[in-house]
Amino acid sequence: MKSVVKFVVFFIVPIIILILWIGGFFSHRVQPGYAAVEGKVVQGVKTAKVETQSTRGFYTVDGTVMANNNAKVATKIMGKILKINVKEGDRVKEGQVLALIDTSDIQQNIKEAKAALEELSKGREEALAGLKAAKAGYEFAKRTYERFKNLYKDNAVSKQQLEEIETKMIAAKAQYEAVQAKLKQLDAKEKQVRAKLKFAEIMKGYGVIKAPFDGIVIKKMNDVGDMAAPGMPLFVIGDNDLRFFAQIDESFVDRVNIGDTFDIHIDSINKTVKGTVVEKNSNIDPMSRSFSVKMKIPYVDGISSGMYGKFYIPTEAEKEVFIPKSAIVKWGQLDAVYKVDKEGILHLTFVKLGKTVGDKVQVLSGVQSGDEIVVSGTENACDGCKIR
Repeated sequence: MKSVVKFVVFFIVPIIILILWIGGFFSHRVQPGYAAVEGKVVQGVKTAKVETQSTRGFYTVDGTVMANNNAKVATKIMGKILKINVKEGDRVKEGQVLALIDTSDIQQNIKEAKAALEELSKGREEALAGLKAAKAGYEFAKRTYERFKNLYKDNAVSKQQLEEIETKMIAAKAQYEAVQAKLKQLDAKEKQVRAKLKFAEIMKGYGVIKAPFDGIVIKKMNDVGDMAAPGMPLFVIGDNDLRFFAQIDESFVDRVNIGDTFDIHIDSINKTVKGTVVEKNSNIDPMSRSFSVKMKIPYVDGISSGMYGKFYIPTEAEKEVFIPKSAIVKWGQLDAVYKVDKEGILHLTFVKLGKTVGDKVQVLSGVQSGDEIVVSGTENACDGCKIR
């Protein structure tokens, strides 16, 4: 029952009032030959003339936030993806670990190379000790030969004895040179193993996938357990140098130029950023009848590539009727004002409202420029009352 009463009060009654008002039931007219009826005089109301004001219209441009630079992050080795530390939309710092690739085979190569280096190190120590002994033996044999050669000149030793000493010296020299050659071989082998170890350690490093620069993860292309291969992209990272891309109707091609700035509202984070036009393609797309622009925008917390945004281009100024909000009288769900005629009589007049700007509201119909209306003290006004 209560719902029926509410329906009658808030819907049926206002409609009946509107019909009666349109039919002139509430209007007080002065018939030719008759004097105006004296109505109730009210105090405490203030009136003003309705005036038009110039307001600018706006053309809405939709667009998308994009990273100025995108990088595909790939691995240089083949292996199973063991771990992924980020998801799409995450912000990352340069050098931050994004994922880990299985490098167990490479680590085995590193282990073997290190073991080989240990063996070579032992062999080199032995070779150095042998080289020291061979050098001492050769130098002793050489001194002995020189001494026997002088003795031979003095006929103190026989030629056979000299030749025997010379043979020993030659053998000692050969031994010394052989140990030197072996040491060189060990050095060369060690160099090869160290190069192999260095390469393996570098390859192991490729198993740690890092962010190339500060930015945001635009796309994640794989999951844990997938096989990664050299050159296969794992992520797409966009930098923090953001752009706003938009297509604009061709009628504005001369109104938007490089260097122009606009306030761009990013709906998803409810923030407005300043955009500066840095690129403009004046070639008109024959399908959409539009041209494209790119604007440089600053990074703000929460913003990321792919987000929707919009900005407004002012259009020609238009004459519109605005009245103070204080002039509006509520009749159920209807809006009205008190209009003042030449005799100072108030007439309740229903109006259709538009946009609100500050403390004023646009009137689309019901009053026009030059009309006098009550702008304050509406609570003291009444239909048919007089103010003067």
